[in-house]
Amino acid sequence: MRPIIRCGLWLTVAFAVISCGGVPRTNYFTIEMPRATKEAAAPIERRIAVQRFSADQILVDDRILYRESPNEVSFYEYKRWADPPVDIVTNYFVHRMKDSGDYRDVSPAKTAGAADLTLRGRLYHFEELDRGKEVFASVAVELELTDNKTRASVWRGNAECTRPVPTRDMGGVVTGISECLDETASKLLGSMRQEIGKSN
Repeated sequence: MRPIIRCGLWLTVAFAVISCGGVPRTNYFTIEMPRATKEAAAPIERRIAVQRFSADQILVDDRILYRESPNEVSFYEYKRWADPPVDIVTNYFVHRMKDSGDYRDVSPAKTAGAADLTLRGRLYHFEELDRGKEVFASVAVELELTDNKTRASVWRGNAECTRPVPTRDMGGVVTGISECLDETASKLLGSMRQEIGKSN
């Protein structure tokens, strides 16, 4: 999909950056944080520290990424994320895990106190895919949970999602990426909770 003129409608934080000389306005977008329904069961007595996820440099850039072929990477210069994708996704997982009430405590590693487990992740895709006249959203994440005492890996998982965007504008792209992130997180966190619960 070529650079889009229309702005997204929802799931959007837009700030106008206007300069002299007719420079185009820059619009910033973000992902709505999830509102998880807390389970009735007692939380698992584990404290989890979440490290900032890793990613290739293209996903540390705040410009929204699109691909017109598997080996070609392009960016929208005036359509940007409010934060780099790697930070958006890290914060999304922290927020979702905390809000679920599944664990005794979940905190970013830089602010966490004593933790039993550390969650690390890698972001592989967080982008728009253009396939002819069709436009897709794509998200792929890998996670690993380690025991802080033994340094052993407790659980590892990966998940990806690719789906058509609901509308062919930037709002549709952001919505599609948000839905893919939600689907990917549901798969990974469900699997992780099941594995931790076995030893709780």
